[in-house]
Amino acid sequence: MKAGPVEIGTLLQNRNRYCVPIYQRRYVWTKNKQWEPFWQDIRTKAIERLAGRERRFSHFMGAVVLESRAKPSVRQVPSFQVVDGQQRLTTFQMFLTAARHYAQRIGYSTASSNIQRFVMNSDPQLMEQADVEVYKVWPTQGDREIFIDIVSSEDRASLRKKYSEYWYKKWERDQVAEYGHVPNLLGAYGYFYDRIRHSVETDDLHSDLEEVPEEVEQTEVTEDEIPCELKLDAIWQALLEEFKVVEIVLDEGDDAQVIFETLNDRGEPLLAADLIRNNIFQRADANIGPAKAEKLFSTHWAPFDDPFWSAQEKQGRYKKQRIEFFLANFIAGKIASDITISKLFSEYKAFLRPSKDSMKPRYSTVEDEILDLKAYGGIYREFIERETNSALSDFSRRLRLWDVTTANPLVLRLWASGELSAEEKRRALDFLLSFIVRRAVCGLTNKNYNNLFLAAIAHVDKVGWTLSAFRRFFLDQKSDSGRLPRDDEFRRLLANTPIYRTLGSAKTRALLLAVERKKRGKFQEMQDLPEGLSVEHVMPSAWRTNWPMMDNLVPSDWDFSQALYSSREDESPLGRIVRRNRLKDTIGNLTLVTPSFNSHVSNEAFDIKRKEFEEQSVLMMTRDFVKKSTWCETEIEERGKAIALQACEIWPSQELDEITLTEISSLAPASGRAEGAGA
Repeated sequence: MKAGPVEIGTLLQNRNRYCVPIYQRRYVWTKNKQWEPFWQDIRTKAIERLAGRERRFSHFMGAVVLESRAKPSVRQVPSFQVVDGQQRLTTFQMFLTAARHYAQRIGYSTASSNIQRFVMNSDPQLMEQADVEVYKVWPTQGDREIFIDIVSSEDRASLRKKYSEYWYKKWERDQVAEYGHVPNLLGAYGYFYDRIRHSVETDDLHSDLEEVPEEVEQTEVTEDEIPCELKLDAIWQALLEEFKVVEIVLDEGDDAQVIFETLNDRGEPLLAADLIRNNIFQRADANIGPAKAEKLFSTHWAPFDDPFWSAQEKQGRYKKQRIEFFLANFIAGKIASDITISKLFSEYKAFLRPSKDSMKPRYSTVEDEILDLKAYGGIYREFIERETNSALSDFSRRLRLWDVTTANPLVLRLWASGELSAEEKRRALDFLLSFIVRRAVCGLTNKNYNNLFLAAIAHVDKVGWTLSAFRRFFLDQKSDSGRLPRDDEFRRLLANTPIYRTLGSAKTRALLLAVERKKRGKFQEMQDLPEGLSVEHVMPSAWRTNWPMMDNLVPSDWDFSQALYSSREDESPLGRIVRRNRLKDTIGNLTLVTPSFNSHVSNEAFDIKRKEFEEQSVLMMTRDFVKKSTWCETEIEERGKAIALQACEIWPSQELDEITLTEISSLAPASGRAEGAGA
């Protein structure tokens, strides 16, 4: 390894190419974190140059790690692979191109041509591939097109014409739009052009003034004593002569990947996903060569460069890019064991190592590894986007309302299984959702779900991926931390538990939506549910004024206040209030309403409120009560039992396969009878 400081100008004036490997991330530097500090450093050095101050030290920009590439032809421009430092090199090119364009604006052709020598290699007629070798910096694939368009643009006007959608519409305001809403490379170019123009056309460089405003008015030009050409020279020459990097050139025996993993770009730490991608394609580059590795990248890895994967998500206490959650779920599902997402890169390297039981590597080739990631990535994206009509998307839409992301590794493995048919996968997912819903309704904890679902993977990995093995694992769980509630328990608790309080509005809405779909039957296929449905109490929470107790009972204020602290239900005034307060939040008293529902009648008497419910006739569940003459405890209990019976069909257990619908129907309570709260 050879290392030493070098001026930016010396680094860029050599007839070399600095090629960013395909596996490195795209340009990610931004205004607040990197461009502004970089510009302020240049501005300070430019002021020193114009003031004739002694330049006692250079400004260091960190390290640029290079790995020399073989040169198969004498005509080829010498090239280096950029192991680290691509963000810096790319920023230099955006800055210099902005300076060149401004030089053209003021008619300073000498500076324009001089600057170009540090962006483009000379003598293209002597090159083997001039359209490639002419560029001193050759970015990664995702940035290549726009980078070439910027640095090779004839002038600013031609660049603006090609990317007009990113400029302010008024031609007199020659400015790239808000930097956060344009491609990063164009944003960097636009930012540096604005700063250069402001400093040259005002007295910004005369002395150390306050920080310039974020938005610079483009129409005012201040008369100043220093010629514009001299100020422009001070700016771009400051970068080339006053700034240095530590140039590290690796020898043949140096491990580029190990060095890369220990370095970070300025203020922008590498994501674990970046390190994993770099690790994969560094191995591909070494094993099959750069050309085949690049083809592998463009053919199979390119989908992971879609903005879908960089979207920020929050799961538990972690907020990360979506690709990192995918990789965590992928690894956990493959090894059937919990992983530490904060150590994701280390977890991935451990995942690749041969297991103790077998000395065989996880994958025979890097291509097999990438294809596996691509396949699971496609499943994960379909699972998250929920845009298809597949059983996976349907399951995801229903699961989302229950917020159980710990099931993701199990779902990925299940859907990727080649041993199960499409119908078996659908039935397995339905069973899994039944497991989650039944336990939630019955008040059973979900704290052990992470270990439970991973244990399910380990079990079916061992005995084989069959529908019966998948179901049997859950049916064999006996403890409260993992058991599946039977039908009788599920029906009883769903009918009698105040789920609006125990589950909350969102999960209660999920239950009611499923019930409404069940009630619709074939009608569901002809008409989607209305948008914006919300949960409404038939008997309101504030029932005291307009919903008297039966038998003309008039409880005292003491009864109402004490009912808040009691759970005892009996025939006393206090006990009857406790019972009503419970029943009003049970599923028998809950329904869905459309946004057109008049909320002003929510607390009115049943006769008034019923008329408003009749307007909601588009919903099948309102028909349960709009024909009733009264609505009190008995009616609530009867409706709750009927809904609970339907819920056993919506979220069946294994036992449902062995019971006919006729037998189930016989379990329905007789009209007018109600089970007690403790039944």
